[in-house]
Amino acid sequence: MAGTQHANFRQNCCTGRYRQLMVTGVVATVSLLIIGGYYQWDEVTRTSRYEVLTESIKKIPFTWRNETLSLLYGKSHCDCSRASQNLWKAVDEKDRDATIERRTKELAKYNRRVESFEDTPMIVDGSVPLSYPVRGLAVVPEGTMHIPGLAVQEKIIRQKYEVQLETADLGVLDTIAEVGRVQVEGLRTKSLTIRSESLSRLNRQLQFVVYTNTVYDIDATEIITFRYLDHTVSIPLRIRVRRAPFLYDPGPDNDISAKVTVVTKTFLRYASIRALLSSIREFYPNIRVIVADDSRPVEDLQAENVDHYVMPFAAGWFAGRNLAVSQVTTPYLLWVDDDFVFIPETKLENLVEVLENTRLDLVAGTVGHNGIKFTKMDIVPGDENGDCLRIHDLRNWGQVPGFPQCYLATRVTNFFLARTDSVRAVGFDPVYTRSAHTQFFMAAIGRLRIAACDHVRIDHVSNKPPEYKKFRNAGGDYEKVNRQRQYFKHNIQCWIDHKNLP
Repeated sequence: MAGTQHANFRQNCCTGRYRQLMVTGVVATVSLLIIGGYYQWDEVTRTSRYEVLTESIKKIPFTWRNETLSLLYGKSHCDCSRASQNLWKAVDEKDRDATIERRTKELAKYNRRVESFEDTPMIVDGSVPLSYPVRGLAVVPEGTMHIPGLAVQEKIIRQKYEVQLETADLGVLDTIAEVGRVQVEGLRTKSLTIRSESLSRLNRQLQFVVYTNTVYDIDATEIITFRYLDHTVSIPLRIRVRRAPFLYDPGPDNDISAKVTVVTKTFLRYASIRALLSSIREFYPNIRVIVADDSRPVEDLQAENVDHYVMPFAAGWFAGRNLAVSQVTTPYLLWVDDDFVFIPETKLENLVEVLENTRLDLVAGTVGHNGIKFTKMDIVPGDENGDCLRIHDLRNWGQVPGFPQCYLATRVTNFFLARTDSVRAVGFDPVYTRSAHTQFFMAAIGRLRIAACDHVRIDHVSNKPPEYKKFRNAGGDYEKVNRQRQYFKHNIQCWIDHKNLP
């Protein structure tokens, strides 16, 4: 019995020690796996954990903040029910569908033509282990440029590291140097692969990656894709032709006559235009004046520093403005109506100062004794029938920095100083022959920076002879053509005055 108990005791002890050793071995093995293989294990399970995390995030409840939500979406609805002008009604119902179809095609072509990489959101995810540029890369056609800032910022130790870079359409990738123990595939192609067992060497090779443009375009955007493991980022690169600058010589004495040309359009109001010219000569005897004239009979206005351009009879309001602006050779032009009169408060130097010390393209003064006038306008997205032009009279976008007497606006009066090239870039549509104002500023939305100031004033001596009024007062046919033009050209279905909104 004693021997049996002793044998059982030894067997139990051995079994216990065996179990203990087994447990110790398992713990040691697991520890080794945890210590030696943690990162590899994490790499394998990262995707599944990310999916679980993403799914968990989707299940988290939330509550809309309606006040902020309304700021985001509340102004985006185009509603023409209270419109002051319904342009789409000018298109005959039988022609409307075909007109919309044509305009939709033209709008798509326009958007493709003017699309800019600056309009495309480029997001850098801070958790992505990649360093890469997101703005500011540009190359000339057939040019080569270095792509700065490429790197893999990885903390996990791997047996091999690999990245891919791919271009979209306009060029190829290459390297300007080789790094030892680094494999590079796809030189001078649209797809470049770089591998190495050393992360430092891989990053060193990335410092030598270059892009070469192979497809000519004067202004386009190439997207370079940068991939590492499951991470993909986009790098925008601009293909841009070097442009010749448009410079104007202000002359050795910096005289205002070398900077500003006065332009105007006259029609059947010779008494008014002569009064305007006389007032200009009183305050600015050497400044050049350009007059576009479509009157009949024609009276000669040509004089020293006055260029009189005669047009076909009743050629039109905007056609005359185009003609006058086309002849300007100074950096700035001053637009005035032919029934305005210069007075001591018409200090053009003050308007020049604003333009030369800001990024503004056009700055207006005040007319008569009505005080400063400005309007906020913007385009509200609509539907297949077009967008809305929203008009906020007597509203502005805020003061011009450095000029508290000036306010940012979208539409101003017909007394303004502007950069010549900026106005030419927008132009005046000759379809508007009799009356138009908002149409120019509508076309300038998003193209010109505009302000109105109250420290420069011109007088207004209204003069509307019967013959002039007969042509000036637009009839129903003209208004219909006018609205049809806006409806198609600018994709606008109606004007919405803020005063008509609830």
